[in-house]
Amino acid sequence: MVKFTKSKNETGGPTSAIGIMQFFDADSKSPKLSPYFVVVATAIFVVIIVAIKLMIRV
Repeated sequence: MVKFTKSKNETGGPTSAIGIMQFFDADSKSPKLSPYFVVVATAIFVVIIVAIKLMIRV
């Protein structure tokens, strides 16, 4: 188990925050999807799966 200890020097906050911001500002080559698209695609997927289940049952 890893134990974290408080350092005596508490001024490390801003530098680590800058590193995190630079990490998240990096432009990735992944496609940008809007939340609306994800919700609609999920709903369509659920409808298709339910329709397939109903067809198999009959």
